[in-house]
Amino acid sequence: MNKVKKIGIEYKSNWQQTTVELMKTLHGYREESYDKSIGSIDYVAVEKDSKHLMRALVGEDGSSSPCYLENVNQLIEAMKEKNVDEALLLANRFTSSARQKIRKKTNMDYLSSRVDYHYGVGDLAYAIQQKTVELCQETCGAPPKNEDNCKGRDGGRYSCPVRRVSDDATFHAEMGWDHVLLEDFQKLLEIQENKGLSEA
Repeated sequence: MNKVKKIGIEYKSNWQQTTVELMKTLHGYREESYDKSIGSIDYVAVEKDSKHLMRALVGEDGSSSPCYLENVNQLIEAMKEKNVDEALLLANRFTSSARQKIRKKTNMDYLSSRVDYHYGVGDLAYAIQQKTVELCQETCGAPPKNEDNCKGRDGGRYSCPVRRVSDDATFHAEMGWDHVLLEDFQKLLEIQENKGLSEA
């Protein structure tokens, strides 16, 4: 699982780890901080003139926590204190009162492990491309300039798992298979973790 090295928390939930990494790749969330009293890891992204906050609710053991109304109110206060324009809350489940409060806010959204959220094929393909480039940089020093320049495939044989996943993902994107693309992204995360390359 993905370890957030700066703060010593390791995600135990595969769903939460994948979602956090996907959102970081797609939206540029970088800075993170852990609040033990709340049980949350915050990530911040600055885009032009707007500031975005993503909060993952976690237990001390790194497991994904439920979200209650109190957690939503704490996030609203954090948005005011940090001058945040939009916020995203991640939890394994949300109480009805928490969902209702979030829905009243136009600048807040949430993702739950219990909701089957469909990412767009374009977003997933982009995330896979970005993660592939990152892994190529870490593994080989630089991404290849073109397909033939990559040493990860010789004829029909693969010597690099990153190249294999990348090639598979290209086909999956052409077919429009969003769920399979999400699995491809997860495979790249596993490769990154096994190589000890995770920046988080």
